[in-house]
Amino acid sequence: MKIKSIHSRLLTWLTIPLGLVITLVFVIIFILLSRNVNQHFDNALLIASKNIEDRLYVRGGVLKFSLPHFRIDIQTSLGEGSVFYSVEDENNNLIVGHANIPKPKIKNHKKTNFYNASYANQEIRVLYVKHEMYRNGTIYRANIMVAETFEDRKDLVITILLITISITCLIVFITIIASLFSVKKGIEPLVNLHYSITKRDMHDLTPINENVPIEVDSLVKSINNLFLKLKKNFLHVEHFNADVSHQLRTPLAELKVLIETDEVLKNSIKKEQYLEIIDGMTHTTQQLLLSAKTNPDAFDRTWFKPIDLTELCEKFAKAKVPFIYESGFEFAFECEVGLCINGEHIVIESLLNNLIDNAINYAIDEDKNPMGTIIMSLKSKENHIFLSVEDEGYGIPKEHLKNIYNRFFRLDRRKQGSGLGLGIVKQIAELHNGTVNIKNKKPHGLKVTVTFQSL
Repeated sequence: MKIKSIHSRLLTWLTIPLGLVITLVFVIIFILLSRNVNQHFDNALLIASKNIEDRLYVRGGVLKFSLPHFRIDIQTSLGEGSVFYSVEDENNNLIVGHANIPKPKIKNHKKTNFYNASYANQEIRVLYVKHEMYRNGTIYRANIMVAETFEDRKDLVITILLITISITCLIVFITIIASLFSVKKGIEPLVNLHYSITKRDMHDLTPINENVPIEVDSLVKSINNLFLKLKKNFLHVEHFNADVSHQLRTPLAELKVLIETDEVLKNSIKKEQYLEIIDGMTHTTQQLLLSAKTNPDAFDRTWFKPIDLTELCEKFAKAKVPFIYESGFEFAFECEVGLCINGEHIVIESLLNNLIDNAINYAIDEDKNPMGTIIMSLKSKENHIFLSVEDEGYGIPKEHLKNIYNRFFRLDRRKQGSGLGLGIVKQIAELHNGTVNIKNKKPHGLKVTVTFQSL
């Protein structure tokens, strides 16, 4: 299961509690708001009932109601709902108002009673008041009912809720923006660390120098310690290879000297065979050492620096051309000026040497006669530099192209070579973040192209 990014996890765990709190707040606000609005409207009904009480009087021993200029004025009314009222004597005879307003279903001794009911196909809130008047020593009793539909109550609750929701949404929006900014700034050191690591070359073993939070400081230190150990191990392997190579080349050189100076072998036909075998062993030893040194996983790229590849190739060609002519080949060199790469010049010279040697060793016929011209070219296109070496030999059969980079793979073991040359070329190209392309030419010949990133 893929773990979400820290950024997503922080936002998730900030948003979920915030959403739950907002939902809970809305529920509490709705409950409190509904209760307070109902209380407010109930108080308005109570005031209206007091106005009705003030208009009751007694005449001729009969309870009367003063109608002139009377109207029910509910101060909280928004004009959407309906208001009903009625006044009855103690015998339930209607004195004034609307008939048949529902009375409380439960009898109680309270003078005022609020309840919900249904009247004229509408839900209403009713105030029932038991009113007593003392006149001339006589008690006169009246039942006052004032009712109002729920529209105004609901409209007021919805209006206040909408205002509250709008303000809350604005606060939530500001909170989210602030959270996004805070999370971004909070994890910025981790983002910088991530960017620093991803932009590094996969073979870069230099320590990570980034200001990181305390929480990941120990992790970065552990990674740096691992880099240091790996670097030490690679240096140890490199020194071991150098020592082994030295220990192998020294006896081979001594053996060659002994053969060349041996009086018994002076006129022997086997002398040249022995010398050829020793030269082959020496060449293979050098190639093995070069292969170990140019391993992209072990090479220290801190030695890389800008190189004028044009100038390097020109110097190499001038130094190599006598050997090429001595081997019986023609040589051509084509280049563009001012082409630069980031790399190590000795390693690039080894790449060029292997490409030329490969052409010299394999661009020969069955009688070991050289075939045609070896061409070295250096061209650029956009941000790439193309270094090519081509010959006019027989090329490589298509079925063997996939194995051409394998160690010790040789098409013809009768010809000179160690079987490491093109594999080393590929290693050096990858070491410089480049690629190698090999293709047969028409009608015959082989072209090897190494592509570099230009500076």
